[in-house]
Amino acid sequence: MIILNDKTKIAVVALIIGQIFWGTSYILTELALRVFPPAMLVSIRLIIAALVLGSIAWATGNLVRIPWRVYRWFFLASFCEPFLYFLCEAFAVQRVGSMVTSVILSFIPLLTPFLTYFFIREKITIMSLIGIVVSTIGVLMVIVERGKFTADFLGIFFLFIAMFGAIGYALVIRKVPDEYNTLSVVFYMFCTALVFFIPTTLLTETDQLMALANVPSQRIVDALIHVALLAVTSSCIAFLFYSYGVRIIGPNKAAVFNNIQPAITALFVWLLSLFAFESNPMTLVKWIGIFVVIIGMFISQKK
Repeated sequence: MIILNDKTKIAVVALIIGQIFWGTSYILTELALRVFPPAMLVSIRLIIAALVLGSIAWATGNLVRIPWRVYRWFFLASFCEPFLYFLCEAFAVQRVGSMVTSVILSFIPLLTPFLTYFFIREKITIMSLIGIVVSTIGVLMVIVERGKFTADFLGIFFLFIAMFGAIGYALVIRKVPDEYNTLSVVFYMFCTALVFFIPTTLLTETDQLMALANVPSQRIVDALIHVALLAVTSSCIAFLFYSYGVRIIGPNKAAVFNNIQPAITALFVWLLSLFAFESNPMTLVKWIGIFVVIIGMFISQKK
């Protein structure tokens, strides 16, 4: 239970805002992918995010130098996330849409105990198992329609790779000493991830980069705005707000707020379909499925 005072009220608001930004990030990714190929999109996003976070860290005196011996963990962690996670997430959004991506990626905290048990023998609770079963039922309600599997299999495969990338990051980042502040760690993580993203973009998306010359300038500007919003809101503000909330109310209580992310994505998908006069992908069964997923996540966090 969270005891509310002025400080914790601010923390709760910060956590909710952070989840709203993260929940809408899949939609912004989907919009930007209409112009930019996946690796290029994430490369631009990371460059903007690194510039913003680096500037904040430098202006506040929090940008510290990290010895070269620690960089091996940075390269390994950044390969898992942002590289593997963001790239597979973008490919998945391209194939299955923002809502399914958000719902399935919400499984990350549910699957983490199994990998941590495998690598460092942390105990798996019976509530974690029940939570996974309940959430799986909810996911099936979202991706199965009239008895048929409606989601793209390759898109689902990319999502599972993204999940393992995120979990791998969580395991590797523990090797980075606690003496380095979070702003510096994330700034260097984004910079090292660009070592993977920029060559990937140049090697695999050259034809798509050349084709941008034929795209109307207004569409490119709109896509750049979407990527910039992604970088500033999701990679910077949401991260800083979530870090603040964790420091005030603790990681366990703050983790509960992650559970609302699929519902936020679904709500904005529905609102976007209304204002853009597009077909509404949200059915009653899918809404119920999303809330079943959320219930499963709450169950998994019970002792």
